[in-house]
Amino acid sequence: PTPRPYPPAMCRPTTDGANRRRRASILLTTESFNFDDEKDRKDGGGAGGKNGGGGPAPDVSSTLLTTAVLCGVLLAIEMGMRWVLERYQDAHPVLESATNRSILARHVGVDALSCFAVAYIGLKNRHILSDLYDAVVHKADSMPPAGYEKRLFTYIPAGQHVLTFFFAYQVKNFVDTILWNDGIVYVMHHVFSGAAAWGGMHPGTSHSYAIFFMGISEMSTAVLCLLANFDDEHGAVGLGDAFPNAKAALGGLFVVLFVLCRCVMWPYASYYYVRDASLALKGNSDMMVGPRRFWVRVIMWSCIGLTFIQCIFLGMIVVTAKEEISKFL
Repeated sequence: PTPRPYPPAMCRPTTDGANRRRRASILLTTESFNFDDEKDRKDGGGAGGKNGGGGPAPDVSSTLLTTAVLCGVLLAIEMGMRWVLERYQDAHPVLESATNRSILARHVGVDALSCFAVAYIGLKNRHILSDLYDAVVHKADSMPPAGYEKRLFTYIPAGQHVLTFFFAYQVKNFVDTILWNDGIVYVMHHVFSGAAAWGGMHPGTSHSYAIFFMGISEMSTAVLCLLANFDDEHGAVGLGDAFPNAKAALGGLFVVLFVLCRCVMWPYASYYYVRDASLALKGNSDMMVGPRRFWVRVIMWSCIGLTFIQCIFLGMIVVTAKEEISKFL
C-alpha cells in the first residue's frame, strides 16, 4: 500500500466514529497494520477520509494487546525449548546442567528468534528504503533535505510492524534481564530501546528508518545471540569447547554481518536520519505537534549515541577476532 502522511491530530485523542469502531486488535502481519480500507474511508478514517485521516495507525490498546500476546508466545517457546532440552539432556553432557538448558532456551527461543523476526520483516520490506539505497550507492538525489517531512512523518504499516515486534521483544528481554541479573547496563539498554520504539509508534515517527535500524540491522544481533551460547561467561558452559567449529563459524558470520550492517550501512542511515530530524526540530512543520517533537529529539540522540557505540564494538571485535584466530594458528 502507498504510505500515508500522519495527520497532525494523531498526537491527541480523537473521538470520531472510526476510532470508536476500531476495537483493540491483535496485529501480527504487515497487512493487519494497514487500516486504510474503503470502509475506513467511508466512515471517516484512513488517509482519504472526510476527517482528514483521523488516525490510520493502530491505537495504543492494540499495541499493548499485541505486545502481551507476543510476550506470551515468546515465553511459551522458551518454556517449550526448556522441556525439549530437559527431555533430551542425555544427548550431550552440556545439556545435563539445568542452567545451560535455560540459557540455551533464552538465547535461541527468545533473543535470536525475536531478532531474526524483525530482521525478516525489515528485509521483506527493504524496497521502502530504495531512496536511501539510491542515494548511497548510486549517488542519486533521492534523499533531498526538502523531503524530510515525508520520510519522518509518513505512516508505513511495515514500519509499525517492525516497531511493534521490536518493542515486544524489548519488554520480554527487560523482564529476563532482571530475572537473570544481567546488570544495570543491559536494563537501561532495553529501557531506552523500548522507549525509542514506543515513540516511533505513538505518536509515530521515522517509520522508514525503523525498517533499517530496528529491522534489517538486527541480523547481526540475531547471530550474536546464537554466538553468546558458546561463551562460558554468558552462555552454556562447555558448549564452546564441545563445538569449536560451530563457534568459529558463527563468529565469522557475526563479524561479516556486523561490519556490513553496523559499520557500512548504519553510518549512512544515521547521517540521513540525524539530518532529517535536525531539520524537523529547527523547522515549523505542522507535524511536530504534541509529544512528537520530544520523541524525534530522543530518537535522534539515541541514534547518535548508538553510532559511537558501534565504533567501540568494532574495536572490541577486532581484538577478539585476533585472539580467536591465534588459537587456530
